[in-house]
Amino acid sequence: MKSEFCFCSAIPPNGLTAVYKETEDRTELTAAYIKAGLQQKERCIWIVPDPESAELAKDLLSNSELDVESCITKARLKIIPLQETEALSAKQPETSGIYFDWKAGAPQKEIIKFIHTGNWRYLRINLEVKPVGKSITSSLKELRRILAENMPEKKIRPLFMIKEGDISSGEVFDLIEAGEKLVIKKDGKWKFLRIKQESTDKKFKTLLESSSDSILIHDMKGRVMEANHIACELFGYTRSKMLGKHIKDLRTNIHLTEFGQQIEKLKQTGYFTFEMDSLRRDGTVTPQEINNRLIEYEGEAAVISIGRDISQRRRAEKALKDSERKYRMLFEEFPGGIAQFDKYGTIIVCNENFVNFTGSSENEKLIFNLLNPPEEKKPEEKSFTCLPEVPLHCDIKYISSLKNESIPGEITYKPLISENSRFNGGIILVEDLTEVKRLEIVRLQQSEALKKMIDSIPTPVFCKDKNGIYVACNRAFKTFIGLEKIDILGKSLYDFAPIEIAEKYHPMDKSLVKQGKNQVYESSLKFADGSMHQVIINKFVFNGLIEEDSVLIGIMIDITERKQAEEKLLQAKMAAETANRAKTTFIVNMSHELRTPLNAVIGFSDLLLSENFGPLNEKQKRYTENISNSGAHLLDVINNVLDISKLELGNIELYYETVNISGVIEEVQRVLYPISAEKNISIEYNIEQGLKTTIADRVKLKQILYNILNNAIKFSSEGGKVNITAELKEDMIEISVKDDGIGINEDDYERVFQPFVQIDESISKKYEGVGLGLALVKKFVELHGGKVWVKASPGKGSTFTFRIPKRPENKIPEKEVTNPLQIL
Repeated sequence: MKSEFCFCSAIPPNGLTAVYKETEDRTELTAAYIKAGLQQKERCIWIVPDPESAELAKDLLSNSELDVESCITKARLKIIPLQETEALSAKQPETSGIYFDWKAGAPQKEIIKFIHTGNWRYLRINLEVKPVGKSITSSLKELRRILAENMPEKKIRPLFMIKEGDISSGEVFDLIEAGEKLVIKKDGKWKFLRIKQESTDKKFKTLLESSSDSILIHDMKGRVMEANHIACELFGYTRSKMLGKHIKDLRTNIHLTEFGQQIEKLKQTGYFTFEMDSLRRDGTVTPQEINNRLIEYEGEAAVISIGRDISQRRRAEKALKDSERKYRMLFEEFPGGIAQFDKYGTIIVCNENFVNFTGSSENEKLIFNLLNPPEEKKPEEKSFTCLPEVPLHCDIKYISSLKNESIPGEITYKPLISENSRFNGGIILVEDLTEVKRLEIVRLQQSEALKKMIDSIPTPVFCKDKNGIYVACNRAFKTFIGLEKIDILGKSLYDFAPIEIAEKYHPMDKSLVKQGKNQVYESSLKFADGSMHQVIINKFVFNGLIEEDSVLIGIMIDITERKQAEEKLLQAKMAAETANRAKTTFIVNMSHELRTPLNAVIGFSDLLLSENFGPLNEKQKRYTENISNSGAHLLDVINNVLDISKLELGNIELYYETVNISGVIEEVQRVLYPISAEKNISIEYNIEQGLKTTIADRVKLKQILYNILNNAIKFSSEGGKVNITAELKEDMIEISVKDDGIGINEDDYERVFQPFVQIDESISKKYEGVGLGLALVKKFVELHGGKVWVKASPGKGSTFTFRIPKRPENKIPEKEVTNPLQIL
């Protein structure tokens, strides 16, 4: 590196060459270069990529003491935008290494005109150098030749700009050895880069260490003589350990035989380039492009090996190959035929389906005319291809295939136009329409079948498409609307119904088709004859082969007569319920009226039996006992009737409390002891261990047990036995009462729980009762949320079982009872 230079000083006759990294560095250097020229009264040309960059250049120059507008007016400064740079670069010949083509384009003409007008001594111009098709060194030589040919008599001080990524380390050596004045940016300042001839070591050290490529110098036997820090980092050695090693020991995958071949080739040509994968010490692999050149180093023949990391290029190449593979896979897997052809109609590439459809393969002419597909053509005939220069889509009746069949098809054609608007052929897609045509026939058949089905239904039926338009209806629907089919089909609900009805049901019907849902509802409709009808409307979606074919079918079922019958039945039911309530109310009132005198009868008979008012003889005592017992029996019947009536009226509530199960059973047993003792019937009970209490209505639970146990005693024979068991099953209390009495037929299991029912008239004569006890048991158990059932056999006894929840979920809170009479 040399100290920072000044653009105002003398510039070499052949100009300067600058290597930059970023676009901002290029702009900064060019601005300083042009500004210095204007300060020295030189003529200057600043070439920029586009009009926006031209404005930026003017602003940069205006930020100094220069009068830029005056310089432009006096033709001392010309800022020339290349405008669409990419387009111009694309059109330049591949042999050109300069930024644009001097022989074509408006910017080039402006430069030549500006150079050849006016009197001036020196001219400054900036030129970008690109490695298009050749090396940077060759491009620079060609550019200098062009400048000399166009301006032989002028003194030009060009500034050549080279992007760092476009030049290799080897080319830097070439430029310096060729005498180019190289400028680079170092530590924020632009400085000269040159080799001091007096110090070979310093020359190579500067170049080696400033390069972004790995550089090795080895002798003709492969021993390393020099290496820069990039090479040391790549192979994982320090410079001292690197020197003296053989290149085959650096994990370069180069064998001695291969190395000898490379040396022989270098001796013949002096230059050799190849690619290889270098293995780092950390195990990673770095792909490199190696440029080997034969040089003289320290007085002996040597090889300078410059390695450039091509990882990014390899990734780009891999991505390109992957893209091509995906493209080819899509091309081959495309379900239809696809082909690309040139402007003469010759097929460049095509997939297998295209060959099968058309009978044409690569390097053949298309066998059908795109503009005028033939109506009829023999399989062996091939028409000329007419290629239009506009996109085209057409249906053809058939395509001649390799099997000489007629295949219905569809053609889509897209022309390919080059950047210079020239016709370069096109791409053609051929789709086999055999399945499409078959589906069209099936759809037509399905549509006809649907219409016939609708016509055969006797009730009104309509059919709507996804937009809510009527597409079919039957005769019954015509009668309902009062119009002919021609006046219905193609219309919507808005054409027949009031606006408020249409706004409600039209969007609803469209939504049903879209979502594929069903809907059933009742409605009152006024028919065309003015009569009102109650109908059930059932709407459902009939799915076609494709979504577009899905329609909504609505079936209207007239339920007017059924509704009228239901109304009559409802009225009869209400009348029956009213009569039943009146009956129940009457029974309740009558029961109250009967209990008052009955209590007096029982009370006075008991008073007589006490003989407080005088002794009774045996006959009087017997009659009085009959009066008391009959009155008590009648009172029980009346109380049961009253309970049944209250249940029917819903006037009975449960009052929950914690009930001791064994206590309730013992209490009921004591009450019934006189009856069981009279018939010499033993009562035994067994309660599951751990089962002590439950939450229930104590009074109702006692009445349930009393009625079941009373029945068991009543229908048991003399000297019989009754067993009571209580156990816990699935959070339910299950209590069973088993007797060895007369039993029940299986057909009568349900009847025994109905009120006022006796299974046999003979039983009712022999045993007391009106058949209310078990009916009350069923009602009270169900009030607790439980159930009751019976299992029995005639002559072998019966087992009555009921279950109630141990802890009911929905219960009235327990009430504190201070007076036992409050629960009656």
